[in-house]
Amino acid sequence: MTSAKILNALEANRRFTDLKDAQARMDQARRDLDARVINDEEYAHICDVCIKIIRSCQDM
Repeated sequence: MTSAKILNALEANRRFTDLKDAQARMDQARRDLDARVINDEEYAHICDVCIKIIRSCQDM
């Protein structure tokens, strides 16, 4: 396996991990909002950040 292929595989793995982490964080934020651990403003901020991460992971 060439080093370019290894780097591509590592980058794909990082994007996948970032994507799954962002999805999990959004799910947790929803549960926190439902439990009133966070407010609507905090929830919206978390979702905005996670959506940006998800989009950047899917665009590559």
